[in-house]
Amino acid sequence: MDQLFSALADPERLRLYARIVLDDLPPREADSPVARKHLGKLIAAGLVERDADGSLRAGAEVFRRAKAPEPASGVPRHLTGFFAGGRLTAIPVRPAVRHQLLVHLTDTLFDADRSYSEREVNAALRTVHDDTAALRRYCVIDGLLVREKDGSDYQVAGR
Repeated sequence: MDQLFSALADPERLRLYARIVLDDLPPREADSPVARKHLGKLIAAGLVERDADGSLRAGAEVFRRAKAPEPASGVPRHLTGFFAGGRLTAIPVRPAVRHQLLVHLTDTLFDADRSYSEREVNAALRTVHDDTAALRRYCVIDGLLVREKDGSDYQVAGR
């Protein structure tokens, strides 16, 4: 999928591809140095094929074969946009979405039947995002983690 996006990222190459799709590229233009420069990438990506007679053809089958990116393992589908490479890329701003994310994180990172030190909570949260203080604070504010008054122990709140 990345190869497709990369091939179409250049504006000149995208215009050339559009002209091939619309069958609006005369053969003499297809042999120009500028077109040849971009055709290699389009052909390598599978977006364009050269027929036996030298004509260019764009097929939709390349899009059918392309797979959507795999969701992060175990991450609910509606939260996958916040993850890349198994790491949280952004903490959602909307409280309802942020709460759903925090529920997912507390369910996957912490056991309900044990206590955690602040250092352990930070280590667990750091596996998904570097701003452990913000995530920890949001978990406490949302009632997902319960903290001792002195901050020494954290436990998953009973749900």
